[in-house]
Amino acid sequence: MKVFSFSLFLFLCLLSTPLQAAGWTDQLFDWFASLFGDDAERTSIELSTEQFDSLRTSPTGLLLNEIADADTLTINTSWPYESVDPAADLERHGRLLRQTVLLTKPNGKLPLVETEGVRIIYRQDQRPARLIGMARRFTDVQEVSFDDVIGYALPVGLDLPTIIVADDPKGQSAFNRDWYHALYDMVAENVSLIHFGDPSLVSGVPFEWSFLNTPLRCKESEAFMAQAVFGAELIDGRLEQSILAFRAGTGYRLEPTRRGFRLPEELGIDRQKMEYVDYQINRGIRYRAMPGAQLLVLKDGQVVYEKAYGQHTYRKQAVTPGDLYDLASITKSAATTLAVMKLYDEGKIKLDAQVRDYLPELKKKHIGRYKVERLLAHHTGLQAEIPLNSLLSKQYVADEIRDAFKIPIGHNRWLNEDVPAMVRKNLKGRISHTRHQGYKYSDLNYYLLQLIVEEIAGERMDELLEREFYQPMRLGRLGFRPIGNFPAEQLVPTVTDKWLRGGLLRGYVHDEGAAFLGGVAGHAGLFANAHDLGRLFQLFNDEGTFGDQQLIAPETVALFTGKNSYNYRALGFDRLAGGWQNVINAGASSTTFGHLGFSGTSVWADSENDVVFVLLTNRVHPDPNNKRFQKMQIRGKVHQGVYQALNSWEAAL
Repeated sequence: MKVFSFSLFLFLCLLSTPLQAAGWTDQLFDWFASLFGDDAERTSIELSTEQFDSLRTSPTGLLLNEIADADTLTINTSWPYESVDPAADLERHGRLLRQTVLLTKPNGKLPLVETEGVRIIYRQDQRPARLIGMARRFTDVQEVSFDDVIGYALPVGLDLPTIIVADDPKGQSAFNRDWYHALYDMVAENVSLIHFGDPSLVSGVPFEWSFLNTPLRCKESEAFMAQAVFGAELIDGRLEQSILAFRAGTGYRLEPTRRGFRLPEELGIDRQKMEYVDYQINRGIRYRAMPGAQLLVLKDGQVVYEKAYGQHTYRKQAVTPGDLYDLASITKSAATTLAVMKLYDEGKIKLDAQVRDYLPELKKKHIGRYKVERLLAHHTGLQAEIPLNSLLSKQYVADEIRDAFKIPIGHNRWLNEDVPAMVRKNLKGRISHTRHQGYKYSDLNYYLLQLIVEEIAGERMDELLEREFYQPMRLGRLGFRPIGNFPAEQLVPTVTDKWLRGGLLRGYVHDEGAAFLGGVAGHAGLFANAHDLGRLFQLFNDEGTFGDQQLIAPETVALFTGKNSYNYRALGFDRLAGGWQNVINAGASSTTFGHLGFSGTSVWADSENDVVFVLLTNRVHPDPNNKRFQKMQIRGKVHQGVYQALNSWEAAL
């Protein structure tokens, strides 16, 4: 969202022709000056220095400047909201969006793009549930239900950007309607007032505040108001039209600062045909192919469908869109390959170099002769699994943290910290391989790539990825070893291994090789929810660009995601061309690339159609030998259904 001075905003708005504006918008500027008049009734809160300091250090004051874990991570709502008439919802959405106005925008205050947390204040009986749910898609949220006690504590608790949400339903007394006037004298760096209703009823708004107004509070307006605050929606049709008037014929259009959520019909997806997708997933759950699932569909970088299904363990705990799944082998693409791409961009790794060029310890070993590009393409013929040999033994595991047993690998299970080095040492032993280098899917290829990445970078691979990609892209629900960073109830479990791992695995990587490497491995160990994984793969559709940052060179993205010179795969990615003809027949590009995971996960990026598809399940629970998921062809049918919905509707806007 572009930043304009207030005077420029007024000038452009007065020059423009309204876009189907309702009657109240035509008189907005007649009463606008009264918002800042000296005669406005204000509630003053005067505190001595001692009282101020006392409040700041009180339990309430401290709490108001923190975001509790319970508030930080909860995401319960799906997208889009349930609808009995999508066409009517689309019309109302567009109409309300055109009637929404940003009345004041102090320089540099909006949008809230870089913030790591926000406070939302609302009157006790007016909780904006959908607005809060949408805000949680962009940042951590602290909710404050306003009352007299909170009102007096708030002046010392404004280190967080603050959003005040108010409305004026008919029949409400002025006292209840104007409750937020008590907050006008707060010393605040960043406060925004979101008002639903008649803006002429609002008076005295501090000039330092951002003030947004829309005439009706409903599910659509709560959603786009939250997105506007975080830079994912343009809310002022007048401003946009004015800019276009000065640049006629250039095709210029304002774009939101970041990608957000759009109704499926806005981008050409028939929501009703997505019922086939829901049916296939729910059918899989009903026949116990998997306990639950998450689905995400991005079109043109916007979320058009995000939904959670089923439960964590065939029991009572429902899956939510914020829960994290064990991605298994998707780690190869979403972590290891990404790290190699970064080093390739920096000229630190060559695709035609050999393993021994970076790992001198393997100089005289057969395994040291393979080229980096062959590892990426699984075209080495190496054995499928990492050589754990005799390490899968209870002698290397303890049921309490003590001495050398310091690496958590399960519930009350600790691994000897010498084991990861022992795994690496085993590479010098006998490794099975084909006589001629050929295609053979192998975790060992990506363990070697991890070692190469860490040798070149001089740091752990997860640290490199966090700094270069996950943190800049604000992917807070994507990473390794989540058990210490997320509540256990938000980590979807996989298998039960009482013998070695201590029981049900929840937040600990299922793959034993990755576990014995400490949870960070080149072939497995990454966890995510569907949303953040999809956002990461959108980076490839966007040719390595995120916002105004070029995280990977476009040429590097094209090289790694295109067909390699050895087999049907890409360099680090699978391709639909390898056997997903039904999805291609439904409209997907044959150049679509992505990856699957043993735990029942999948992600695909279709750059030609600008679509990203993510389906996450824990089909390995409770038994990894359960074959129903594959036999029912759930991944392929769901993916095919998405394209059938995509290609059967003409965009309404």
